Amino acid sequence: MPIDVKKKWLGYGLLAVIVVIYVLLWLAIGDPVGAFLSLIVLALGGGLILAILGYFSSNAPAWFRRLRGVSWDEHLRQLEANGEAVRDEYEAIRALTVEELNTSSLLHFVDVGGGKVLCLYGQQYFDFEPITDDPEVNQPRLFPTKKFSLLRHKKKGEVLSVFPGSDVFEPTVCHPITKPEKLFDLGFELKDGEIVSGLSLDVIERVMQAAK
Repeated sequence: MPIDVKKKWLGYGLLAVIVVIYVLLWLAIGDPVGAFLSLIVLALGGGLILAILGYFSSNAPAWFRRLRGVSWDEHLRQLEANGEAVRDEYEAIRALTVEELNTSSLLHFVDVGGGKVLCLYGQQYFDFEPITDDPEVNQPRLFPTKKFSLLRHKKKGEVLSVFPGSDVFEPTVCHPITKPEKLFDLGFELKDGEIVSGLSLDVIERVMQAAK
C-alpha cells in the first residue's frame, strides 16, 4: 500500500477513535459540552505522557551508559570498533562561519571540493572557537582545519563527533543571522553533516547577507 494511502487511512482511523471516545464520554457524563471538555483534557494528558515517554526513551541509552561508567569518548570508540559508526575524511578548501541566533548555534559551511559544500550545524561547534577573554580557558581556534573527519552513525547518518586536524585556518566569519530559512532555497535542510552539491561559498555568503 502506498505511503500516502496509509497516512490517509491512519488519519481516518484516528478520527474514528476520537469520535468513539467522545460518544462514550457523552454517554457516561450525559452532557455533550462536558464530554467535549473531557476529551480535550484527555488529549492534552495523552500528549504530555507521549512527550515524557519520548524524552525518556531517547535519553535512556545515555543514562545507561553513564551508569556503566562508560564515557562518551569510550562509547564512540566502541561504536566505531563494532562497525556501528563510520568515519568520513574531508579536505577543506575554504569555510564560512556564522552564528544562528534563533537556536544559539554555529553554522560552518565548508567547501570540501568537487562542487560540494558540507554543512556543520550545532552548539557543540562553539567548543572549537577561539577564547581570548578568560585566562583560565583561553584557547586558539581549533576548527576548521584543512583535513578533518566526521564520525557518523552508520544507519542514521547523524554526526556523532568531529575530529579536527592540526592545520587550522581562519574561516570567513559572517554576521549573525536570524533567518536561516533563506538557505532552504539553496537546497539546505540545515542538518548537521549534510552535503549540498553545485554551490559556491560566494553564493551562500550573499544569501546569508540577506538573512539578517
